[in-house]
Amino acid sequence: MEKHKNISSICIVGRPNVGKSSLFNLLMGERRAVVVGQSGTTRDRIETLIRISGLNVKLVDTGGYLSKNIDILHGDVKDQIYQAMEESSIVLMLVDTIAGVSPMDEEVAHLLRKFSKPVVLVANKADSDKLSNEAIEFYKLGFGHPESISCVHRRGIRKLKKRVKEEIEKLVEREEISSDEDQASENMKIAVVGRPNVGKSSFVNNLLKSNRVIVSDIPGTTRDSIDTYFSYEDAKYTLIDTAGIRHRRKVKTPVDFYSMMRSKEAITRADVVLLLLDAAEGITRDDLGILDTIEKNGKACIVLVNKWDLASEVEDVSIEEYKKHLGYATNYLNKFPITFISAKTGKNILNSILQAKVLNAGLDMNVSTPFLNKIFTKNNPSLVPVSKKKKRPNFLYIIQSSKRPVEFKFFVNDPSSVMPAHRTFIENQLRANLPLFGIPVKVFISKSKKERK
Repeated sequence: MEKHKNISSICIVGRPNVGKSSLFNLLMGERRAVVVGQSGTTRDRIETLIRISGLNVKLVDTGGYLSKNIDILHGDVKDQIYQAMEESSIVLMLVDTIAGVSPMDEEVAHLLRKFSKPVVLVANKADSDKLSNEAIEFYKLGFGHPESISCVHRRGIRKLKKRVKEEIEKLVEREEISSDEDQASENMKIAVVGRPNVGKSSFVNNLLKSNRVIVSDIPGTTRDSIDTYFSYEDAKYTLIDTAGIRHRRKVKTPVDFYSMMRSKEAITRADVVLLLLDAAEGITRDDLGILDTIEKNGKACIVLVNKWDLASEVEDVSIEEYKKHLGYATNYLNKFPITFISAKTGKNILNSILQAKVLNAGLDMNVSTPFLNKIFTKNNPSLVPVSKKKKRPNFLYIIQSSKRPVEFKFFVNDPSSVMPAHRTFIENQLRANLPLFGIPVKVFISKSKKERK
């Protein structure tokens, strides 16, 4: 498993509540990191790719730096900050113009000097010309002229981007970073989703063989959707670790709400979704809600039953018996492959990536119209038993109307006479004749302007 090489990295660091996530969102051009009026919201480091000077550049948001560990997780947050700075090509040190130079800013500056990386000092919250002029006091930190910006009013962002571009070009000239194109846009995107505390972060860390995200027994440790780029067997991937998705009634704080929204957005960005279940708990109503979101978005999915090593020790149950149990709980799961894993030991983790690669290829299937109609010539949906009071529809012909998501359109003489039983029959026949295991299928019914002769 290899991280992508030749990608320059820009790391945003600073003490808590100076606006790091707001700047991250502005530079990437969309709202990805969670931003609320509460310090310490970002815990893991969050990555995305942006384009600068014709290059793919990795932009990294980090948690707020504190000298003392205020809670059980902050030591892990600090480790993530150190690792991000170590891997970075350029560091954006963010400070608060209104608050002025603080002892914590001086401590962050002292730490940055140890890494010997190019540092661009960015003075946020300079909402007026007067405040921009006051940013001159940050010269004492030793990183030269501070770029005055306001994330709220978008002041100075264009000038900051120009400064960053110049720094990137200097590194390319000195051959400290490669100018080769990295086609990360072609990466297969895999989202790892599930309820809180089912082992998503442990799965990611074991896969990458590094403490890429913070793992804790405290539910809800991961708050943002975190992208990591890696290669395996000559294929490139973007792995998206997400916060736990729970029912709305269980969402108590704004941070929880926005974290859950990011997780659902991660599903819409992904090509394939890995849904983690806790083997000891089986499938819950919240799991079914997540699966429904995956299916509505037309995303390929693999169900991973995690902590199988622990569950199998406690209860003497075979994999086949457990699969039957899941099948009894819901017919949903009959459409998706189920793999039993252990995020702790690494069992079947790499196999799940290979499965995801196969499903991703299936999303590009292109089925000819003659082949589709041959299926339904032998298995005519018009013969499905319906109420005698209902008019029997005449199904004429079917086409594939879309890839990613996989969609079909069936033309009939009278769409209003098509019943749910007809739709179920059509989907079952498509699945029986096409490689659609693990891939949601949408069937649209349209009125035909002419009858089949």
